[in-house]
Amino acid sequence: MRRRTALIALTICALLAGCGSRLTDEQRAALVVPQGGTAGTQDGAVTGEDGAVSEGTAEQPGAANPQEPNKQPNPPGSIAGGCQGTGGATDKGVTAGEITIANISDISGPVPGIFQSAQQATKAFVEYFNATQGSVCGRKLKLVSFDSRTDSGGDQQATSQACEQAFALVGSMSAFDQGGGPAAAGCGIPDLRASTVTAQRQRTPVSFGVASNVVNLVSSAGPDLVKSSFPGGINAAAYLYLNADASAQNAKSMQKAAEARGIKFVYSQAIDITDVNYAPYVAKLKETGTKIVYWIGSAQYAVRLQQAMRQQGYTPEAFITDPTAYDPQYIKQGGAAVDGTVVYTNGALFEESNAQVALYKQWLGRVAPGAAPSYFGMFAWSAARLFVTTAAKVGPQLTRKAMIEAVRGVHDFTAEGMVAPQDVGGKRTSACMTLVRLKGGAWSRLAPASGYSCGTLIDTGVGG
Repeated sequence: MRRRTALIALTICALLAGCGSRLTDEQRAALVVPQGGTAGTQDGAVTGEDGAVSEGTAEQPGAANPQEPNKQPNPPGSIAGGCQGTGGATDKGVTAGEITIANISDISGPVPGIFQSAQQATKAFVEYFNATQGSVCGRKLKLVSFDSRTDSGGDQQATSQACEQAFALVGSMSAFDQGGGPAAAGCGIPDLRASTVTAQRQRTPVSFGVASNVVNLVSSAGPDLVKSSFPGGINAAAYLYLNADASAQNAKSMQKAAEARGIKFVYSQAIDITDVNYAPYVAKLKETGTKIVYWIGSAQYAVRLQQAMRQQGYTPEAFITDPTAYDPQYIKQGGAAVDGTVVYTNGALFEESNAQVALYKQWLGRVAPGAAPSYFGMFAWSAARLFVTTAAKVGPQLTRKAMIEAVRGVHDFTAEGMVAPQDVGGKRTSACMTLVRLKGGAWSRLAPASGYSCGTLIDTGVGG
């Protein structure tokens, strides 16, 4: 099996509807895109035959004896507040001195390391919290990591184990996360994910994506930013996408939203996963006079399309794709052919000053030296932060039921400015967006001039 460093495309995987056990390895790889960091399990972790990745407690004061609460007051400004009481062993995975959380992410499988960045980010946050923020009502954090193996069965097995070992799931990312939904719902475990990528997991009552995108709800901010940035091309746009369920649904939904905002499409085309000849599609783009090209699919195929465009001397005014291309590996793979790519994102830009991004980078460097920050890592860090602040609000009598109820009330979550406002509890797509452009091998802001542009949600009726 050929190794590919990859990650699932967030915006094209809102509805992967039950296909985890039916896809071939090649088809699975086609649904993923480049990601920073190295392949394989994280440093110091060992993958077992059952899919578990062993992960020890962070060695910080207060965690040495999980049966005794940490009696040191939290430092001023701690994100866990000043709660010092403890309710003892209030629920599974909770003791007087420790809360065990689990991360389930795709580490092995046909595309090794595809969601390693989410697991690394969760580990980084646990290290950061235990070292600098005190405790959650006298309790330190312990992280247990699992490998969902890029497979719905692997996700189901890991979730079943986590149900017995941990209080909550935090920062998880699995391409076929529908596998663990029934197990999570059955045991009632709070599930604060970096993102939910299948409709089944989105509908799971205990599961919440901190990147709260859903396929049928599209923000008007995206097409409006494209219109203002490329006004000369809005009457001649094209949508190309991989011929797979999720990418097709998302392409149709996003095209409908763009049309509702006044962008005219002259060409729309599904491309089979096994198709290696992109020349005919480029010829059609030239024939129709397309000036704006949208791409939905993995970035490795976006690279292939742009290489074919370059070979035919075709350069549109804009080539637009999702934030999974916002990654060092995309530049490395595509080189000059991908220069000019425009990406829409609802997270902070790594090139700009942001306190939470700086913390994420700092602690990522400690737990995984050499790993690059990523879009999914940013949302996994945000999920871990939301877990701590919510658990602290619940207080000493921490239970799974109380945690889930508290999360349902979380709206407009930004992780202190790390991400655009996310309706985590309401499970609705973020209305805010930024465009970034690759120029000369470096990413920079395109629009708006600062912050995000926020619009209204358009219900396209596709995949809802």
